[in-house]
Amino acid sequence: MDECLEKYKLLMKGRVLDVGGNRVGKRGSFRPPMEAVQSWEYLNTDESKGPDYCCQAEEIPLPDKSIDTVIMTELMEYLPNPEEVLSEIYRVTKDGCHVLISVPFLNPVHGDHWADRSRFTPVALREMAQEAGFQVDTIEAMGSVGAVIYDVLRVACGYAASDNSYARWNRLLEQGRGFFSWLDKKTGQQKKYINTGYFIVMRKSKTLAASGKHG
Repeated sequence: MDECLEKYKLLMKGRVLDVGGNRVGKRGSFRPPMEAVQSWEYLNTDESKGPDYCCQAEEIPLPDKSIDTVIMTELMEYLPNPEEVLSEIYRVTKDGCHVLISVPFLNPVHGDHWADRSRFTPVALREMAQEAGFQVDTIEAMGSVGAVIYDVLRVACGYAASDNSYARWNRLLEQGRGFFSWLDKKTGQQKKYINTGYFIVMRKSKTLAASGKHG
């Protein structure tokens, strides 16, 4: 995901809304590029993450067409109503703006299993985006066979275990990360069917916006 965010960071500009993002306690290596960014604002339901807007994503407290870029990473799987959230993002974004989303696919149930609801295929993602009014520019698979196996084993030796009996296996797994990275590169062509998730780049088309489909 960090690689995808770096790849598309030139699309991040103006007033950016990070839906589900964390101002405090960020994960991964990616950091917001501020060269073309006017402001980077966070929406989260957890006050401890330091959001600018502490609220649900179905009701964003911003005017219509007030946002230039939206980032929403690893959040859709938690949403009870993802279609409503996409429609709300459509409402607050300006014509021609980009929306960058990532979702897991072949990935174990998250540690916060009580809120982990869904996994999505490219067909479903494209249909949901288009129904909300967006034009999908690309849907890119993330990770391949090596990454999928590594994630499953990491969870099996981690929060899925009922005690600490797998701790030493987890340490061995960490030491073998290079092998799984090599395997991932060797199996890159299998990404279409076996992957850890998808990164979606979509755009609010000026043609669609002018059509009045969403008012």
